[in-house]
Amino acid sequence: MNFNSLMRALGSENAAVVSGFYGGSNPYPSNPATIMRNPDGFITYSAGGSNPYQQINPYGYSNMRPEDMPADQLYSDLIRAQTQDYLNRFAPIENFLANEITATGTRALAGDLERTQEAIMGAGLSVEGQQNRQLERYGQTGNSNIANSNSQVSALVGGLNDTRLRDIDRRNMLLAGGLSGVAQRARNVGAS
Repeated sequence: MNFNSLMRALGSENAAVVSGFYGGSNPYPSNPATIMRNPDGFITYSAGGSNPYQQINPYGYSNMRPEDMPADQLYSDLIRAQTQDYLNRFAPIENFLANEITATGTRALAGDLERTQEAIMGAGLSVEGQQNRQLERYGQTGNSNIANSNSQVSALVGGLNDTRLRDIDRRNMLLAGGLSGVAQRARNVGAS
């Protein structure tokens, strides 16, 4: 359901109130943030819009009578600005993340698998090079072949499996809307 279909379902009186609160018939900003995935798989983000809070005058209702509820008027201005700020900066990111969900995970899986493979294989080659140089210092032929060893393959399989599990977890968190408490969960890792 989008905003316009919601407005049609509300009825004329309620639709006028909601439309007035959100700033007209189109609550979506004219210059929202843009977020997209480039051909290399990296995400680019550019903030859009202007600062909606700069339009709030904290003294704009100071000459009103108390019966006119000036604090409520100011609070309404603040809520409108917060809503516009959300629509400008956060709604595009939420929409992007929702579009990243696939039937088995997220669209980020391919890039994550590639980075995991590069990291593990690069680490194996680095260890192999170090060991070969150490053997050559003693006059032996450096041919440790660690990069093709069973331990290297085992590490690669484990890393790729963990990457797939992280992607499934990311998908489930996106579906459940649970990414917002990441900082809280990170602080409480050992608490449970």
